[in-house]
Amino acid sequence: MVTLFNRKKLYEDYSSMEIARITELLKANSISYETRTKRNQSNFDMALHSSMTTSIGNGGAYSGGQAIGNLTFLYKIYVSRADYEKAKKLIEE
Repeated sequence: MVTLFNRKKLYEDYSSMEIARITELLKANSISYETRTKRNQSNFDMALHSSMTTSIGNGGAYSGGQAIGNLTFLYKIYVSRADYEKAKKLIEE
């Protein structure tokens, strides 16, 4: 079991496809893992930009997505410290 106290960050990337590939490798080799996802904009930023675009021409000139910008996600994979070396070798192959 991966907990806050025994985990080590194995990998981080913006590519959901790469994260899926790595988690499938970990599953296939019975290595417990935990994933964390963080987006580049907070809820406040998204609400602020959305309300600004609503007031600008009632959505005529800009859409909410244009004002917010590209929404990206950073994915992190953690494994237990005991499994770290084995997991690292698996993803490097």
